[in-house]
Amino acid sequence: MQKQYHELIAGRIYFGGASDIQQIADVEHIEVVVDLREESTGCAASNPVLIWQQIPLGDNADQPQAPLFKDAIQAVVSAYRDGKKVAFHCGGGKGRTGTVAAGVLLELGLCRTLDEAAAAAKTIRPVVNIKPDQREALEQLYPNA
Repeated sequence: MQKQYHELIAGRIYFGGASDIQQIADVEHIEVVVDLREESTGCAASNPVLIWQQIPLGDNADQPQAPLFKDAIQAVVSAYRDGKKVAFHCGGGKGRTGTVAAGVLLELGLCRTLDEAAAAAKTIRPVVNIKPDQREALEQLYPNA
């Protein structure tokens, strides 16, 4: 099976779409899944030892999403800093996932500007497509980036 997911931080933080999570769990032995889908009804991987955390971000939200993006970024960063292997995903691994990827890179200090973080996320996972309202959320969270 070809790998469709990507490593944001080698060996520690993975990202992709919902259909990638079972493979990430099986191959990478992740411990935490951060599910960004508002529409989710459960973990996209069947593994009883996985910690599943849902941050209900809408793909085409009509209300401000910055607080939820902050929660998602912090969930990933917290798991990483706790020494856990973590994966995060939305439906297709493009918009919400790309936004969180850029935020994680900023939060960890691996990128200094929002443009740099967005470009880095897209370089790692070419399907990343941060929508204008998602970028606006990042601008609110990282006004100096």
